[in-house]
Amino acid sequence: MTREAGTIRERIYKALVSHYTAEQETALVKIDALLRGDVVPGHVALTEDIDKQLSKVADAAEKMSILKRYYGMN
Repeated sequence: MTREAGTIRERIYKALVSHYTAEQETALVKIDALLRGDVVPGHVALTEDIDKQLSKVADAAEKMSILKRYYGMN
């Protein structure tokens, strides 16, 4: 396995962007499944579960925004 080139700062920045992107995508996939009805029969907490996933999307998006605003690699 080869290591990516760049400073440690650049590598950490890229790792965090990847992490926040993955968090958002994971939550969005779960929301899609809930909205399509791909859930266990009798699941009654749909709105609460969707709200939790939306909070995860918002949290990751906010962290990404702050990271880019203050530590962005231009």
